[in-house]
This record gives sequence, structure tokens and C-alpha cells, in this order.
Amino acid sequence: MKRIILTAGLIAFSQAASAHTGLLPTDGFSDGFQHPFLGLDHFLVMLGLGLWASSQRRLLCKQAIGLFLLFMVIGALLGLSGIGFAYVETAILVSLLPVGIALSFPIVPTLRRGNSVCNAPALRVRDAGASVTAFPRRSVGTIKHGSQKPGRFSQAIILTSIAIFAAMHGLAHGSEMPAAASAYAYIAGIVSGTAVLHFSGLALGLLFKRINAAGLIRVYGTLTGLIGAWLLLA
Repeated sequence: MKRIILTAGLIAFSQAASAHTGLLPTDGFSDGFQHPFLGLDHFLVMLGLGLWASSQRRLLCKQAIGLFLLFMVIGALLGLSGIGFAYVETAILVSLLPVGIALSFPIVPTLRRGNSVCNAPALRVRDAGASVTAFPRRSVGTIKHGSQKPGRFSQAIILTSIAIFAAMHGLAHGSEMPAAASAYAYIAGIVSGTAVLHFSGLALGLLFKRINAAGLIRVYGTLTGLIGAWLLLA
């Protein structure tokens, strides 16, 4: 499996020039649906977000995917209305780097007061005949103080980054559409294709965990980061 992923990465390198925004057809739903699959940068980010979401709490998983789709639509509508950003292409390529890092070095939001502790095992303590559920000291301390620990980021920073990069992807799509194109059908196609990639990544991530092959997610992350760096310098 690792060899297959590495081979796919090499093929992606050889076809990187044709994956840039603006070189693919933009007429109607079908072209929009195909774009996330044919654009290398978009494909890696969207599938990668699904892979990352598979290791997060259910609420954060839904928030991350939903926020990406929402802000991509907002960005596309802004681009369609004539609003542009000179460095949108660079921003899209830069988005490959945090996705690669997040998958290579798993990032989990810091828990704060009021957050549920999904991964902390509960301990049963019996006192005077009563059964009490307690959490390990480290988990309780994390909730009480909301302290930042190495390798952990706040949920707000993660979701804000997702929203910004999603808007950049959408802005590029909206800006590239000619006036004669079926713009709204094209945007609907892009959102549909993106959603398919998100949920495909989510399903793959859960499958890899189930068969004890979670290391493949790190391989994907490493390749994504390397490709992003290569495209930025190309």
C-alpha cells in the first residue's frame, strides 16, 4: 500500500503543472464536480481534511467539514462577484502544508472547561458504598486550566484556519469562471465533488484505523507537505 501511495505521489509531481487553477473547463455541474478530483492541490487538501477529521471528536469532525464547504461557497460567490485576491494561488498551495503537517504529526485541540473528554478512560471509585466516576488527573487538569500542551492547538485556531483556506479555494473557483459559464451549477458541482472527497477521506481514515494501518495517513500527510513545498518553489 505504501508503494502505491508513493507511486501516486510521483505521478502527481509529473502532472502538477496541469493541476493549477484556471486550466480546467468551467462549464456547468459536471465540470465543477470533476474539478476537485483533477486539480492536484484541491484533491490533496480536500481528501486530507477528511483523513484528519477521522481522528477527531465527532463534533469537531462535523464542524471542520461543514465549515470548509460553507466558506468555499462563500469564497466562490465573492469571486463570482468580481472580488479577487492577488495571492489566491499561493494561498491554495500554502494550504497543503498545514494539512501535511496535521496528518504527519496528529493535532488534537486542547480541551477546555465544559468540553467532553472522549478519549480519557473513566475510573470507578467506590466510597461509602457509592459508585463515583472519575477521570484521570491529567484530563481533569486540562479541563480546569485549559492549558496548551505541545502538539495541541485550540479548536478556534483550527476552525479559523480551515475557514480561511476554504475561502481561498472557493475564491479561486469563482474568479476563474467566465461570464458565459453556468456559474451556480458549476459551484454546486464543486461543492458536491468536495463533499465526496471529504467523506472519502473520512471513510479511509476510519478504515485505516480499523485495520491498524493508521501509519498510511502519516505517509499521505508527508507526501502532501512535500508536494505543497515543491509546488510553491516550482
